[in-house]
Amino acid sequence: MKRYIIFIAALFVLTACSNDKQAESKPEPSATIAATQPEDSASPSAVTQETAEPSETPYDWSTVEVTEERAKKALEGNVGAAYAITVKDETFRKIAMTYDTKGAYIEITVNPGMFADEKDFVRRAGGSLIAYSKILFSNPEVYEVSVNALIDNVGGGENEGVYISWQREQAKDIDYDTVLDNLFGDYTIPYQLARKYSIQTDLYEKLPEFGLPKSNNL
Repeated sequence: MKRYIIFIAALFVLTACSNDKQAESKPEPSATIAATQPEDSASPSAVTQETAEPSETPYDWSTVEVTEERAKKALEGNVGAAYAITVKDETFRKIAMTYDTKGAYIEITVNPGMFADEKDFVRRAGGSLIAYSKILFSNPEVYEVSVNALIDNVGGGENEGVYISWQREQAKDIDYDTVLDNLFGDYTIPYQLARKYSIQTDLYEKLPEFGLPKSNNL
């Protein structure tokens, strides 16, 4: 009987020890999760902020300080008149700007490429002065706008075609849109309004019903 009691007691002790070891070796659920969960290297918002390129701040041409690059940007994609040379990579050549006591003088050099005839070229050169000035004169620093329209040489290269210029004073009472609309009927209007202009001899001699001298400088 005593042996039986001792055997039962020993079995109880062994069972208890085995349970204690299992309890000690079994990790807590929270500890297991913490050990296996990867660490965040950076939050999504932080990654976006670091990798996103800074956007260019838009500006209002009428209020900014005048520069050649800003003048070009103001004209790019904004000249929609039918009788004007658009300012884009194929047609744009350069913008030159100088300052004096009156403000900023801007000269835009362009080449329309193909054109229908001499009248079309001269009309578009004059229309460009009106269309460009509608934009550029909105900045009070600009006091004179000039357009230098080049023409392709059949042998290669470019020649002077039309040069036309005016100052804010000549344009102050002008309705730009009305002038542009009327160019179909009378393509000489910009040359009547301009302070000065010059038309290449070969172009001028082939112009129908122009009725103005080849050049003028008021």
